[in-house]
Amino acid sequence: MNTSVRRRGPGSRADERHPTRHQLLEAADTISGRAGLAALSVAEITSEAGLGKGTFYIHFPDRAALLVELHRRFHDRLFERVVADTATMCPGPERARRRITSFLDHSRRERAVRAMVLHARTEPDVLGEVRLRNDQASRLLAEDLRALVPHTLETARLLVAATAEVALLEFAAGRSLPRMRHALAALVPDAPVD
Repeated sequence: MNTSVRRRGPGSRADERHPTRHQLLEAADTISGRAGLAALSVAEITSEAGLGKGTFYIHFPDRAALLVELHRRFHDRLFERVVADTATMCPGPERARRRITSFLDHSRRERAVRAMVLHARTEPDVLGEVRLRNDQASRLLAEDLRALVPHTLETARLLVAATAEVALLEFAAGRSLPRMRHALAALVPDAPVD
């Protein structure tokens, strides 16, 4: 029986559930929350995680792949929370407003959210993931607008963009902005619009 540990060579990849992958992602989360995405270098991440650079490359082919994974992880957690917060609600304007508020509330609680939302727009490697997530959010919100507006998906896309803008304003202010939130909620119609 061979009990030796198999060593990974150049180009090999570890499983997504591997503990060192999560250490690297947590370290990147910490750094981006403290100093923004621009501060995320392989050297900084591995130093923060207490791991060697080689370990980074077992999990991610490059920095861009890590940024995409950070963005994905952030939005996975956020979407799960928003859906859970509104799971018992029927589709319609009330649920749309609650989903928007839930997104803003949970965004403010995330350590690295400022880096994800503010700096992701300037990271070319993350833009594809940003588009995917905005599309996902728009489709979710469109379910609530279907009986209210003629151009459901387009209206949902505009609401998603406006929600992201309010999130940015709240990050800059360091607090919730009730008047902005009220104005955003007012964009969701209560009755069908021609």
